[in-house]
Amino acid sequence: MGTYVPLIQKFVAKAFLHHTAIAEQLGLNASDLKALQLLGGESLSPRELGEKIGLTGAAVTALIDRLEQAGYAARERDNQDRRRVTVHAAPEKLREIERLYAPQRRRMSRLLAQYSDEEFRTVADFLTQATKMLGDDDRV
Repeated sequence: MGTYVPLIQKFVAKAFLHHTAIAEQLGLNASDLKALQLLGGESLSPRELGEKIGLTGAAVTALIDRLEQAGYAARERDNQDRRRVTVHAAPEKLREIERLYAPQRRRMSRLLAQYSDEEFRTVADFLTQATKMLGDDDRV
């Protein structure tokens, strides 16, 4: 079992470098790109976005400011309650991000097609459980 941990660490490191390279192509940092991906097509309050990505209020405000200045996101005031603000990603920018990830997605699809349904369920279960574990880990 112990030999798998270095493989996972190497995969995570390579994935981080890939995401960082894409972020740089977009003129963003890796954290801003991840925030956009977590935001996706949703509209969230700054507080909700901060909770999703684990940032304090001040840090999420700075992040939203950067994304807004770069044209990747926008704040929107609620028509009923002008104090309520939501943030949404610019759809055209999300399409640009998806376009940059398309080659990786195609390669990943070809790789996953090599596994049987049962093997894929095992891979999917591992990824689901590992993602949940990382989300629950507050020792970072």
